[in-house]
Amino acid sequence: MNRRTLFISAVSAMLLPGIARAGAALTFVPQPGLVGSGRLNILAVPVLDISLFAPQSHWRPDRPYALQVTFLRDLEARRMAGHIRDEMQHIGAGDAGRLELWKRQLETVLPDMRRGDVLTGVRDQGGAVLFFHGDRSLGHIAENGFSEAFFGICLGPRTSQPKLRQAVLGLASAEHQGV
Repeated sequence: MNRRTLFISAVSAMLLPGIARAGAALTFVPQPGLVGSGRLNILAVPVLDISLFAPQSHWRPDRPYALQVTFLRDLEARRMAGHIRDEMQHIGAGDAGRLELWKRQLETVLPDMRRGDVLTGVRDQGGAVLFFHGDRSLGHIAENGFSEAFFGICLGPRTSQPKLRQAVLGLASAEHQGV
């Protein structure tokens, strides 16, 4: 590898760290670009870094996109699935039976996450949600309404974290203090 190639690779890695970490997941997003990112802090403790990638950095909820979550703390899959269900309930995403079904599906797809792990959810062209742990495919959930509910937790107008939503959509500061 010559010096110029090495320099370009190093600069690209510094400027596009999220794209480098999302790897295989971003192959489902045509011409992926960073839309925005934010950090979720709970009681001043950093919990998650979240980045949104969309075609040419322009997000539309009806087109493919990827939401990349970097864990800043360990989190068990069971607890994560329960929290996702609770947030879906908060945004009014479905009845109790449907939310419980989605929670069980999430428990089968999601692994326990450790500090530094990257989980990426991709909304594909058909509306299914594909899950990746780093570059490893974990599976998908294609049930009607799941994509809107899952991504609505962070990207929807009824989110419990509106400032984080603004940052991830590229509309505000990247740091957010949660409750």
